[in-house]
Amino acid sequence: KALADFLFNDEAFLIRFDMSEFKEEHSAALLYGAPPGYVGYEEGGLLVNKIREKPYSVVLFDEIEKAHPSVFDIFLQILDEGRLHDRLGKEGDFSNAVVLFTSNIGSEFISQEFGAGRVPANTDLMEAMARHFRPEFLARLTEIVPFAPISEENAVLIFTLHLRGLTDLLSKQGIALDVLPEARRHLALSGFTPKYGARQLKGVIRNELRRPISRMIVAGKLPPGSTVTVGVEAGTLTWTVEVPPVEEGIS
Repeated sequence: KALADFLFNDEAFLIRFDMSEFKEEHSAALLYGAPPGYVGYEEGGLLVNKIREKPYSVVLFDEIEKAHPSVFDIFLQILDEGRLHDRLGKEGDFSNAVVLFTSNIGSEFISQEFGAGRVPANTDLMEAMARHFRPEFLARLTEIVPFAPISEENAVLIFTLHLRGLTDLLSKQGIALDVLPEARRHLALSGFTPKYGARQLKGVIRNELRRPISRMIVAGKLPPGSTVTVGVEAGTLTWTVEVPPVEEGIS
């Protein structure tokens, strides 16, 4: 999403495919289009339809090791020619798109290397991937980028970035939100694990901050001009609410 926002000024220009949904041959065919006589044939291929809607986009194929082998024939056509035709003959042009593939292959080795202070060698990465992916597919990749595991400090930074969405939303209502550094760290680490990374951080913001604040607003406890300060003490969040003074009526 960050890459789509950086390149095309909008996160909506990300087209993501969870390849675990295309592990069976019949489901993989949906990317290219259902065969004649089958349900969905008239709709064309899912992949071509998506790229025709957003020709300027980031196209992400997530966890490609879970995809059916036939999907890689589609990948080869995209990487070779920059375009793809579905069963209806419609063409999808990928020449203005950035195509990304993610995989967990070699993740344990990558974690060990970064943990030892080394960047994984490209030759070692290729060797690990060659045990799972076809050589003609690997030969067409422009770059292989290993990602280091997210550290606790990174998790706090990511949490702070996500938090801006809530603070900006409240600011438009005249409400200031100040989550103190120790509270940010506490919340960030509560939604972070080395195995799953920072995927749960948005949920932490929603459950631990947004919902309680929403209840205060509905109850009339946070009029415009209010300031909410969130801290932490003994592992528990503390809340301080300052509301503007009530103006006395003129008699």
